[in-house]
Order: sequence, then structure tokens, then C-alpha cells
Amino acid sequence: MDIAAATFRATAPTTPAASIPNLPDPAAADKVAKEFEAMLVSQLMESMFAGMRESPLFGGGGPAEKPWRSMMLQEYGKAIAESGTLGIGRMTHNEIARLYASQAEQPS
Repeated sequence: MDIAAATFRATAPTTPAASIPNLPDPAAADKVAKEFEAMLVSQLMESMFAGMRESPLFGGGGPAEKPWRSMMLQEYGKAIAESGTLGIGRMTHNEIARLYASQAEQPS
């Protein structure tokens, strides 16, 4: 007998309404969407900057350049996400809202 499966079945919610989360605060969903966009953009920029040689702007190489560049690209990602020019955060926010609306419409 699979004990893990039996434990999971025993602890599963008994009512469908218990599995539907509360609707999120729109400001919180917007914050999460912007954070996701900032993370995605900074990761894309990390890949873009990976092939660059050492630069005198970052100390000419050495042990401090890699962390400094990473922090700079994270801040660039935050600034781009805050400006909303790419629209990734807006699309993410709309998808979050659509998913929560569809869960709220399900009969309890």
C-alpha cells in the first residue's frame, strides 16, 4: 500500500470551495506581474551581456565586475518593468486576473 497516496487522499479538501483561493488584491497582482517582468528582462539582459569583454566602466575586469554587472542588469530590468514599455507585466497581470475570474465563476 502506498502510504503517501493514502495520506494525500486523507488530507485532500472535502469541499470544492476550500480549493478556490481568495481573490487577490489588484495592487498585489500588479506588483507580482512587474516583479516577474523585471526578473525576465534582467535574465534576458544577462544573456545579452554574457559575451561582452571586460570594460573599464566596470573596473576593467577582475573579481568585482561580474557581481556589479549582475546588479546593474537587475536594476535595468526593474526600470524597464516599471516603465511598462515591453508590456510583459501587463500581459501577466491580465492572465492572473483571467485565471482568478475563472476560478471565482466555478460553482462552489
